Amino acid sequence: MNKIEIVDRLLEALDAQEPAELTFVAQTHGSAPRSAGAWMALFSDGSALGTVGGGSVENIAMADARGLLDAGQSCLVRYTIGGKKSDTGMICGGAVTLCHVLVDASLRDVLVQERRILAERGEGVLSFDLSVFGEGATDSTEHGEGSKRTVAGSVPASIVFPERQADIKAGISGERYLEPISPEGYTYIFGCGHVGRALASTLAATGFAVVACDDRPEMLEEGLIPATVERRLVDYGRIGDFCSIGPRDFVVCATSGHKSDREVVVQALACRPTYLGCLGSAKKTAFVRAQLAEAGFSDEEITQVHMPVGLPIQAETPEEIAVSIAAEMILHRRTALLPRIH
Repeated sequence: MNKIEIVDRLLEALDAQEPAELTFVAQTHGSAPRSAGAWMALFSDGSALGTVGGGSVENIAMADARGLLDAGQSCLVRYTIGGKKSDTGMICGGAVTLCHVLVDASLRDVLVQERRILAERGEGVLSFDLSVFGEGATDSTEHGEGSKRTVAGSVPASIVFPERQADIKAGISGERYLEPISPEGYTYIFGCGHVGRALASTLAATGFAVVACDDRPEMLEEGLIPATVERRLVDYGRIGDFCSIGPRDFVVCATSGHKSDREVVVQALACRPTYLGCLGSAKKTAFVRAQLAEAGFSDEEITQVHMPVGLPIQAETPEEIAVSIAAEMILHRRTALLPRIH
């Protein structure tokens, strides 16, 4: 479930003048099912989108959200999920702070901005003012029912644009909850053969904003690439004319030839994306590395390229290879861009 789908549904509810309750993980300590930034929304018809971790935590959160939605309230609450004083019956050993926000007309403009930033993979940080829950609410050591801070109505929110968004991680900071809206940019796949197509499907299903690129029109025909994936006919010799690769973007090179691989990787590495991988054998890897050195890149720069791309899981079929690459990219996203804060 992509966050943009939740935002769309919340906006639809507002258009229909139907209230909704947004629940998100605001902070975690120790082991927890989901990290800060996980969303779940409950609607007046009883339906829900998203997840804050499943299991007991989510069951409790869902019950709380229903009551808050009926009462027109918002709430900040902390649950332990391990040990003798567990509020959930789970044994993870940590704690999770949840924020339930009544979604009413006061949040419309913020949700519209959030949707635009998500769609464009732009920069911006969602901010909720938690001071409405009272002094000390964000640093309380209480948990369970005793930790609940409930207020009537919604929670003030805004979109802020700090100079260094990369330094901000989702979580509670002082009396505010901050969440980078789109920590990563686009994911460019160059080469839409068997592996490229399988990878596009896998990445799109795991929340990456995929742009499938090829220099062969027939490889970009409708039906070959998932409808949720953008398709671009490009010239591998000048990819900058078609794709604006930046420091928050992912790039995977899976073209049909060594020459085009070399062209794409050399140009992409110069753009310093957060992740750059190249498909191929050990021999092809050696070839591309040599070409990068010849192009003037340092050993340190060359070692930043994932070659061969993907985690070593003995993958063989295009679908298996796609899983290995996606796993490596998710690992990078979760460690470099979305690290869990304890």
